[in-house]
Amino acid sequence: MAFKPLDWYCQPVANGVWGTAVQNALGAYTPCGTNSLVICVSHLVMMGLCLYRIWIIQNNVKAQKFCLRSKFYNYLLALLAGYSAAEPLFRLIMGVSVLNLDGQAGLAPYEVISLIIEALAWLSVFVMTGIEIKVYVREFRWFVRFGIMYALVGDAVMLNLMLTLKEHYDRLVLTSLVLL
Repeated sequence: MAFKPLDWYCQPVANGVWGTAVQNALGAYTPCGTNSLVICVSHLVMMGLCLYRIWIIQNNVKAQKFCLRSKFYNYLLALLAGYSAAEPLFRLIMGVSVLNLDGQAGLAPYEVISLIIEALAWLSVFVMTGIEIKVYVREFRWFVRFGIMYALVGDAVMLNLMLTLKEHYDRLVLTSLVLL
């Protein structure tokens, strides 16, 4: 295949499902490349934007601070962010791989790193939403919304890639994939 660090990180199977069923230039490295480039980058951008907004709320004295009249919307957003943070943590702890179609044992290193980044990004959204329940500022809110949409588009790209191979998935894994 390729050189040893890339083989260790991606753990491709030479004549596996990803190498034969997917029609692109990455071949057996498709889940690794797509997950590393799409999911990790989009979630790192989202996490950076959320951490900067948390810093603005906590430390920027020039920002006008408001108190929300209705906190219901933020409680709903916190619930969704908490669920989105719990899902990669659950997959990481339980060792559930949605990209392993060849029967390998455990999670590949790229999946572990991706799940950790995804969980930390959604935890930063959860913390930011919790802080916004007490103090709300208008600065930088559209950038954070863009970052969340960017991460959701990245998740949609991965879902689209996985649904192209739905005949290779076990029925239970495919059901949990749609639910998660």
